[in-house]
Amino acid sequence: MVRVLLVDDHPVVRSGLRALLEVSGRAEVVGEASSGEEGVTLALSLKPEIVIMDVSMPGIGGIEATRRIAALDLGIKVLVLTMHRADEFMRAAFDAGAAGFLNKTCADANLLAAIDVLARGQSYPPGARA
Repeated sequence: MVRVLLVDDHPVVRSGLRALLEVSGRAEVVGEASSGEEGVTLALSLKPEIVIMDVSMPGIGGIEATRRIAALDLGIKVLVLTMHRADEFMRAAFDAGAAGFLNKTCADANLLAAIDVLARGQSYPPGARA
């Protein structure tokens, strides 16, 4: 089972993601953060395998938080999950060190597939630069 940290400023989104991941049996949610700064701090202390990261949050935001988590060099994979279109933020996310990128309009199956792909050390979507 993959250890996951959820970073999103909307409690209902975190609750929904937690429920989906727990029911799937694929992931254990080890923590939740409501800001980029808190996400970086929890990533350092909890050392999850995957961080599911929102882009638009108060403070440093998801792209900078991804950059800081990647700089920790702990092998943590960041999956950016955002309401923004891919053409707006995908390149910035991968440049910051993200291993995956999904839009929040995706199906549950796509999110679970992305987690599986990242857990195997690959990027998502397949063929994306990580």
